[in-house]
Amino acid sequence: MKLGALIRKLRRTECLTVRQLASEVGRTPGYISRVEARGEIPSPELICRLADALGAEPGRLLNLAESDVVGRKERDIQRKHQTALKLYRRTK
Repeated sequence: MKLGALIRKLRRTECLTVRQLASEVGRTPGYISRVEARGEIPSPELICRLADALGAEPGRLLNLAESDVVGRKERDIQRKHQTALKLYRRTK
């Protein structure tokens, strides 16, 4: 599960609106929506505040955030690798 999806699930479990969660952690509802829907990765400090507001284990959220970042980096490297291979094959 990705961080944003878990935050949304926990928020709904706690019967919080995006606006209420945003108010509790000191962010805008738009920012919380970007985290949930677009996968924006909050700072470690904000992740800990989110965990507190949602009654979650901070370590779990931090680990998911790290996993999301690593996954993005791996996909980026794969795309660049594929592009380099295509360019190489064109020159042969």
